[in-house]
Amino acid sequence: METIIIGKPAVNVYLPLQEFPNEGDVFHINTKYESVGNVGATSSCLLAKYGLKNHFTGVVGSDAYAEKIRNTFKEYGIDTKYMETNYEKGTVVNYMVLNTKNGITTKILYNDPENQLVKYKYDFIPNFAIIDGTDFAGAYALLNNTANCQTLFYARFGDRDTINLSKRCTYVVCTQVFAEMMSKETIDDSQASCINLYQRLVDISGKSNYIIILKNHKILYCVDGKVKLVPEMKMNIVDYSSFDSIFVGALAFALIRNVNLDDAIKFADTAASISIGKVGEVDSIPELMEVLENSGLKEKFGIVESTQKQAIPETIEPIHSSEVENNIVTNHNQQGQNSSAVNDVNQNVAFGEMPKQPVQEEKQQPSPEVHETNIFDEYNV
Repeated sequence: METIIIGKPAVNVYLPLQEFPNEGDVFHINTKYESVGNVGATSSCLLAKYGLKNHFTGVVGSDAYAEKIRNTFKEYGIDTKYMETNYEKGTVVNYMVLNTKNGITTKILYNDPENQLVKYKYDFIPNFAIIDGTDFAGAYALLNNTANCQTLFYARFGDRDTINLSKRCTYVVCTQVFAEMMSKETIDDSQASCINLYQRLVDISGKSNYIIILKNHKILYCVDGKVKLVPEMKMNIVDYSSFDSIFVGALAFALIRNVNLDDAIKFADTAASISIGKVGEVDSIPELMEVLENSGLKEKFGIVESTQKQAIPETIEPIHSSEVENNIVTNHNQQGQNSSAVNDVNQNVAFGEMPKQPVQEEKQQPSPEVHETNIFDEYNV
């Protein structure tokens, strides 16, 4: 099993404040915090921490921030043979103004978008790749030259390049901003808006592989033709900035372990929700057993109490079956035929509420909150 991560690693510089500053304000702080981050770098460290060796490729500068990133990767045992150094441009730095009252960060990004990979040859054949959307040159080089490699793409913004790249990937984890820009639909907590937006993504891309992290940290996705919504887990909130990065890395880990998509998303959501109880991205990666215990998925991952490290499968079986693809609505006439089903959703699975699940006899540590999924189960896309 060969896994590669393509992205730009960064150092996040956190500036904690008790309130967001107004223009012209002066604040004095007696502490700041630095943590390696960005989706690709954090995902790489998470996979390594959970026992999955991987290769990271991306560009850094020749400054102290680059040294911090390389040292962090070395501590996690990540292969950095394919990383590149640009001696003219600096390493990506994210300045994070952290509101300590609500855990929300305001980001100021120092990044040259033209600082891209220039070497694309590897001495191995990747089976799985995480693409964090910050290095398009490296991403297209992988997609154009590698067959049978499953890809997990993180889409933050809805620009044309990001939308086009998303259409070529196996799985797409995206923000609400991306989903709304691509679909030209707005979304709220209503059933109709969730279905309409997802249907538009299917119409545009021909795929039902989008996993949307909403602004309220609910997760909207589709499996077996059914649109589903995972509610936000109620956890201790210190810093929201790690959520997306941890989610992507944990989702990749679960998919590589051949866990079904429902459980993979549950695992990723649990890991991301635990991580926001600490400041930082890489520094907030939770322990594997903590995630498994809180999600109730130890058995699904084949992990027992005595050990965390298990053998990684040598091959990956595609999660999306032909049944899913056959259920895709490819034109508006079919959409109209299915629209009446929206009104026929099982009333026992009300939108905004979670269905009750039978109590399991096996003793497992429960999640901090019942973590179930709303299913719009009479509507197929």
